[in-house]
Amino acid sequence: MKNLHIVLTVFAFMFFSVQNTYAQAKNSKVQEKVYKTTTADVPQQVKETLKKYSGYEISKAATFTKKRKTTVYRFKVKDGNWSYDLLIDEKGKVKGIDTGEHSSR
Repeated sequence: MKNLHIVLTVFAFMFFSVQNTYAQAKNSKVQEKVYKTTTADVPQQVKETLKKYSGYEISKAATFTKKRKTTVYRFKVKDGNWSYDLLIDEKGKVKGIDTGEHSSR
């Protein structure tokens, strides 16, 4: 009887460990591809939005990612001691600011 309990425990352990492995594989995120560009090569609408930030120091190098049907450009912007990433879509709309500070919660 003891041997039966041991065998059932081993099989149960194996079953649950395999279930966890498959669950983790399905939840993994696909990494988005990041492309390099320059501020001179972005669309005109994005350039118009960047003109609003003329008081800031904007890096000439930029990156963009294609999300669904939109392209989002990322520019390094510096204002004195503060620097952050400015996110602008291909239509010139500011999508957000990424400061690089994230909560650990």
